[in-house]
Amino acid sequence: MRTAYAFAAGLISAMCPLGSTHAQQVSTVVYICNIEGAQAELTAQVQAVNSAGVFMDSSGMFGGSVATGEVNYYYQGSLISQTGGRYSFTGENEYADFVDLNRNERFRVQMNVQGQILQLIINPQGPGPVQYFCQLAGRQ
Repeated sequence: MRTAYAFAAGLISAMCPLGSTHAQQVSTVVYICNIEGAQAELTAQVQAVNSAGVFMDSSGMFGGSVATGEVNYYYQGSLISQTGGRYSFTGENEYADFVDLNRNERFRVQMNVQGQILQLIINPQGPGPVQYFCQLAGRQ
């Protein structure tokens, strides 16, 4: 769970401020990755959604809501390699499901942000996890 918050905090620090708690702004980040010696560009649209707890009054009627302080991060994007690899992905918090658009193969990736660096761990639960690193290139 702590890694999810670290991932989320890293993505948010790489983006512009998200605005009020009611507005759910989508921000775009771009990373340059080294995938087996070839350069690739990862572009992700990230949306932060604040959670709220609903409570009832003594008569069982809606009493209001309270911000829980939790934020869920939803994202989607693409990874395009100079070698012709093309992938799309969608994810929540620290995990994303990737699709190889050339072969229609699916796989899971753990995404950890550490400052300006994004670590991708392909097949984190196995078999044979592989990791790659990306450098923040920009934000929109």
